[in-house]
Amino acid sequence: MGAEWITALVLGLGIPILLQGPLLPVVQQKLTDRGMTRTNYKGLQVVTAGGLLLVASSAAAWTAILAYWGWKQVEKEVLIEGWLLLAGLLSMAFWGWLDDVSPDKEAKGFRGHFGVLWRERKVTSGLWKVWGGGCTAMAVAYGLTDSFAMWLLAACLLACSANLLNLFDLRPARAIKVFWLILIVGVVGSLFSLRGYSQPSVWIWLFPLLVSSLLLFRHDARGEIMLGDTGANALGFAAGFALIRGISWEGQALLLLFFVLLHVLAEFVSFSQIIARVKWLERMDRWGRSAEMANHRKEPST
Repeated sequence: MGAEWITALVLGLGIPILLQGPLLPVVQQKLTDRGMTRTNYKGLQVVTAGGLLLVASSAAAWTAILAYWGWKQVEKEVLIEGWLLLAGLLSMAFWGWLDDVSPDKEAKGFRGHFGVLWRERKVTSGLWKVWGGGCTAMAVAYGLTDSFAMWLLAACLLACSANLLNLFDLRPARAIKVFWLILIVGVVGSLFSLRGYSQPSVWIWLFPLLVSSLLLFRHDARGEIMLGDTGANALGFAAGFALIRGISWEGQALLLLFFVLLHVLAEFVSFSQIIARVKWLERMDRWGRSAEMANHRKEPST
């Protein structure tokens, strides 16, 4: 590992650590002043859209790394990869933010949003998020692939992974855990990929976001702040980005099928109820929460 990579890791570690602590109370206060609170599964009002912290600290780190690597004249492909991740994540967070600030919270799931469109000829904030997220996924996938088939696969995987974490963001820190799990799948998949692990730079780019999620984890797990669609969209997009750059197309296709099945399943069943019935899933779901939070694990989701 060269000096450029070590410096990038230092920036990816140091900048989120330096920024996220001071930013947390500021962001919480600003969001509270805007009325950005939601009722959680305990019936308490919690600040939402806390994913802004992840986006801000990670974007600052990526900007610094891009500037440094640009000065060091690192390979053009690596720099393009970083710019695509930064632009895509900011775009996905923006569409999630629009949904977070929208007062329209009645429609749930694809059936709910498309049902409103069919009955009332009204485009909900959730549909705008789907449209914007889909366009973002297609644009980023175009910059990462060199054939129509690979572009289509990458675009679908990015779009599905971005929305996937929204399906799990119903309990404290659950979405962050799913993000970590997908990254682990990406690392393992890259090691066994049929094409070989040829894009190690993606993990350098994802390191700041991983650090940011670790720093935010305890606040999310305590029920002090919610990721909101802003954070869930951003984390899901980054997870999909890692899969595209780290594993073979066969692995991507299998994961896309699995993600689609989860989306379909979410329209008919509650993931929270499924998790509550499977002991090892429940233990994983409760890990990191305080005893008070864990005692309310069987309450229905909002």
